Amino acid sequence: MSPTKKKPKLNKKLNEFIIDKHYGAEPKAVVKPLVKTGGTLNSKPTLFQLAEQQHTQGLYDDFPVAPIDATISTAKKARQVFDKVIYPLKTIVGGKYKKVTGVKEMIFKTYKGKPNCIRYYTKNKNLNELQCTLLYLDEDIRSVYGFLINDKPLTDSNLLRYLAKVTEIEQKASVKLSQKIGTLMTKADQSLSALREMSSPVQTNPDGSRKPLAIQMGLNSYMERNKLKNPTGIIDSHVKNEKLKIYDFYNLGSVLAELNITAKEAFDYVCKYLNKNRELKRKHTEDRELYRGATALGNLIDFYKGEVKRTTILKLEKPKTKVFTYRNLMNSPEYDKYCKQAEVPVIRVERTFSRWFKSKLDIINKVQK
Repeated sequence: MSPTKKKPKLNKKLNEFIIDKHYGAEPKAVVKPLVKTGGTLNSKPTLFQLAEQQHTQGLYDDFPVAPIDATISTAKKARQVFDKVIYPLKTIVGGKYKKVTGVKEMIFKTYKGKPNCIRYYTKNKNLNELQCTLLYLDEDIRSVYGFLINDKPLTDSNLLRYLAKVTEIEQKASVKLSQKIGTLMTKADQSLSALREMSSPVQTNPDGSRKPLAIQMGLNSYMERNKLKNPTGIIDSHVKNEKLKIYDFYNLGSVLAELNITAKEAFDYVCKYLNKNRELKRKHTEDRELYRGATALGNLIDFYKGEVKRTTILKLEKPKTKVFTYRNLMNSPEYDKYCKQAEVPVIRVERTFSRWFKSKLDIINKVQK
């Protein structure tokens, strides 16, 4: 007879859980959800809430754990600027008990009674610039797993150092973007001027036709598709028929030259057109300008983000702290100041204000992508 295989020994608490769930035994105690869902008493807890409840009952105590360091892109850099960094451990439930527990693997809030979060250790009394920068880079994972500095929440003095560094980083990023745009525009203008100096003007044929001088920009094929004899026909065709694709300032300058439009004339036309179209003007003077941080609206958004960061971090040390909300922003002196500077009516309906402000944040996100 072949020897019988021993069945794997179940964790006692997990065994009791299986019996209670599948054989109708009454549960020994009702465990309150660790996370407030904001729903009614009859609302079913989510899968993750159930897993957290099971974890507090000790159902996962005997399961193996594994580090998540390989998934953290900044792990190597973090260990260079801090004396020691410990990342959370994930519990490996495995496919065998997935149907019973509902999860295959999960990172719980605690492990062996201790916080299962990111733990940074430093011998410094206060965080230095490199450490503050690293915390800024780790903002996404810190918001997910939580974090401690030397096993304690962030102190007020370190919070101020961190916020100062965040402001400095974001200001530098804004300046670099503006400088990059300016450099590209300068190079485009120089290339266009050189092209014009080396090129001789093309005369119009007796029948009024003319081929464009600019090559490899799609003008010839565009004119053939739209049955145009002369590049100047693009003015009407672009509006009424097919849109001509413009890729950069160099491309634009070449096309305008074919339309016999100078740079000064193009600039005058743009300004006059925008002055007659209020919505389009707002798109350029407010929506896109706010990304540069040079308008009242940009300052308002910077204030909101700063307050959200400050109150979120402070909440780690003082749990009763309320995170800054749209409502707080609507009732703030900064919003009143913005309305006066921008000469716009004040919104005092929270729902309307939230929708308006969120649309501005969405524009920022689109521009950054």
